[in-house]
Amino acid sequence: MQNRLRITTAALALAAVLLTGCRGDRTDAPPRRFFPGMDDQQKWDPQEETAFFEDGRTARPWVDGAVAFGVATFDPEAMAGEPWAREMLRDRADLLAEDDRVYLGTTAGAGPDATFVDRIPVGVTMEMIERGEERFNIYCSACHGYTGVGDGMVGQKWSYTPANLMIDLYQDRSQRQGKDGYLFHVVREGVWDPATGANRMPGYKHAVDVHDAWAIVAYLRVLQTRGGVPLDDLDPTDRERLLRSAPTTAAGPAEPEPIASAGGEQ
Repeated sequence: MQNRLRITTAALALAAVLLTGCRGDRTDAPPRRFFPGMDDQQKWDPQEETAFFEDGRTARPWVDGAVAFGVATFDPEAMAGEPWAREMLRDRADLLAEDDRVYLGTTAGAGPDATFVDRIPVGVTMEMIERGEERFNIYCSACHGYTGVGDGMVGQKWSYTPANLMIDLYQDRSQRQGKDGYLFHVVREGVWDPATGANRMPGYKHAVDVHDAWAIVAYLRVLQTRGGVPLDDLDPTDRERLLRSAPTTAAGPAEPEPIASAGGEQ
């Protein structure tokens, strides 16, 4: 009986000693998991290094010849006329990005030697122009103003004078800066000082996709077309809409020097 009592007392004492180590102190050590489950498993964060693969990268390169596939058959030719498939067809075209004229604004490839397309390579609709007006007013008017003459509130305080997009240089398609592809390229990639490498205009492709960039170009052409028309000669409805959307004067600042392309070429 006494031996049993001693054993019980010793066990309780040992338990008390062990419990003193579980008083809830903070620690950076991971918790002990005696029964690990799927809620606590190894994972890799994006761009993380690993010794598991020979090249040390967790992100694996694409397998040559691999193509995406889904659980349902999608025939783009058969679905071309279906309204419900319009977005899927557009996403498919964006994924393939086969036409440099549409996705780069050039006749072939990118780089300083690329030739920009003269005109917008997609169909222009009123819906597209209205979308371009919305995007222009959101992303472009802050510097270039609502009329495109370079008198936006941010542009007036910018380190470089914003381009006056109403001058002949940006309307003459025989000039590099007057081509639709060049304007599309600048919207997406921005402008860099060829001498210092400083960013003269930020690129907006993080917020403006390919289709919206062409929509902005389409709307800019509308602005340029009506820019030389006296307000009194406009239709009353158009005149009211112009005055409502562009409270600044149409005179604007003096013509600035031509902007450079993203590749640094004047």
